[in-house]
Amino acid sequence: MRAIVKPRPIGDDAWPEGLTLEQIDEPQVEHPEDVKIRVVAAGICGTDVGIYRSRKALRATMSRAQSERVVIGHEFCGIPIDAGAHACLRIARILGHLATHDAVVGDYVKNRSPEQVSDDPALMSFVGENFYCSAEMHVTCGWCRQCRMGERHVCQYTRIKGVHEDGVFAEFVVVRAFNLVLFRRGEIPVDVIAFMDALGNAVHTVQEVNVTGKSVAVLGSGVQGLMATAVARHSGASEIYVTDFTPPSSPSFPSSTHDSDHIDQTLFKLARSFGANHCFDLAQPGARDALISAVMEETDGTGVDAVLEMSGNYSAYRNGLDIVRMGGTIGLLGLPEGEFGIDFARDVIFRGITIKGVIGRRVFETWEVMRNLLKSGLAEELLGAGFVSHHLDLEDYEKGMNAILNREAIKVILKP
Repeated sequence: MRAIVKPRPIGDDAWPEGLTLEQIDEPQVEHPEDVKIRVVAAGICGTDVGIYRSRKALRATMSRAQSERVVIGHEFCGIPIDAGAHACLRIARILGHLATHDAVVGDYVKNRSPEQVSDDPALMSFVGENFYCSAEMHVTCGWCRQCRMGERHVCQYTRIKGVHEDGVFAEFVVVRAFNLVLFRRGEIPVDVIAFMDALGNAVHTVQEVNVTGKSVAVLGSGVQGLMATAVARHSGASEIYVTDFTPPSSPSFPSSTHDSDHIDQTLFKLARSFGANHCFDLAQPGARDALISAVMEETDGTGVDAVLEMSGNYSAYRNGLDIVRMGGTIGLLGLPEGEFGIDFARDVIFRGITIKGVIGRRVFETWEVMRNLLKSGLAEELLGAGFVSHHLDLEDYEKGMNAILNREAIKVILKP
């Protein structure tokens, strides 16, 4: 099968930039919990771009990969086509639950037990004809303290498919049944399922700060920032301030100032369509002062209730600390490099600030929150606004990577 791969970094050896498209062996069901999936669509994530560029921040974690080369990619929509015995039983139990309110599934399950359904030779054909799937690509151990406390998203032995194990930039992928998430065909569009892994990061960040009825600043209007803006609005945020920093040569942003009516076909236009009340391009002279002034004026000098830091830029950290209210919360999702100096007494302790680092998705709480948000209109909003900007064949992955790096793309979908 075709697959996009990256060599594992070894010691201090050079880790060349770029990826390669190769013909490799098709993965097979080898474990009773395995599910083999035909990949229909896969989203390019910022992490994938970082691997493409051989970023230092990703070198250490990818050096833990199981093999000398890794199929990258972890956002996807697929069709289950084969499964081990234990996996079949898990899937049969899911169908048994759905049978109570889905007539087609009910007709298939009838009065059979999960064990009887799992033994049906037609099981995977039925599932493939009626369901799409994605999967939680953070593979957790299930027995460490965090897992046993219901905090699998911070399992200390997490392995990430597409980073440590083979991922989805390929024609087929194998995942464990526990990680599988099924979607009835027609429930959520394929293009949206293909980036739900990424959407889950934004949803988890919003979950951590509880934005309902609160003023929110979203720092960074890239893919994660745009999704966080949409999720915050759907979750009941009262006022949303969005920032970004536009490189002078960026084709995505014409020269503009705060709240310019001339911004067109830009990330800020999308941010507004997703619910942002104010947008600030901090590359423009005076924009930072305008941000702080607007926040303080509209909150009676208090500051915003919550900050969602999605950019991974330490300047944004400073901005967040300067505009969050006493007792407010800051959620950090973006991945910075290097170190950041902070006066904890002045900026955090005496102001009662809560700072939360966010990783992955709550398993599987975030997936169910996403499912409900998407079905309630978020999916149509994202697609209708043009959030998916590129559809490319797997072999054209470099076009997608470069479009993201040049700020010419929002979400890129690869089709194997």
